[in-house]
Amino acid sequence: MRLLLAFLTLGVLLAASPINAAERGFYVGAGVGQMNTEVDDVFGTGFNFDEDDVGFKLFGGYRFFPWLSVEGIFLDGGKPEIRESAGDESASLSIEVQSLVAAAIFSLPVGEQFEVFVKPGFAYWDSTTSFSYSSPTFSDGFSEDDNGSAFFLGAGVGWNFGKAGLRLEYEWFDVAPEYDYDTNEFEDELDATASFLSLSFIYNF
Repeated sequence: MRLLLAFLTLGVLLAASPINAAERGFYVGAGVGQMNTEVDDVFGTGFNFDEDDVGFKLFGGYRFFPWLSVEGIFLDGGKPEIRESAGDESASLSIEVQSLVAAAIFSLPVGEQFEVFVKPGFAYWDSTTSFSYSSPTFSDGFSEDDNGSAFFLGAGVGWNFGKAGLRLEYEWFDVAPEYDYDTNEFEDELDATASFLSLSFIYNF
């Protein structure tokens, strides 16, 4: 509730401030950056997964006011992976995350071309957790899918120049690609997060 009140207060303040940022209307964009996926206590082993990979996103939205927009995003986090080997034995674990996001953007213009913004919303994510092990006498592996929804939060800075623009931002949401051997299913309550630092190009219609 406090977070919601903070966003509403920010919206009121932005509505009352001088506006010099992008015009109202539709926009589309694409971005690339570094996706980080963290899972604590993987498979109950005490091992923490914390790996990066190159990700990308496609998005589009509508700016109702210079200080308020709505946006839909498709985010692909690549394939963060860890590999270990000892002698003739090797093992790998990867966690792929894709997400559809619906968000509102509250912007604060800074001068004629720049703006800072916060972006709360909800992420509808899908994850694939893959594990493989091999040795001279034995090899095995599995791949499991999971999905869910979570609160999403982003923040960043934008540079608007005519119909085009650039955006540097950091986005974060919870994921839960963690298997519980007691229930033989993936759990939604465990400590797993995804974060994305990206640079995007935007075109305003």
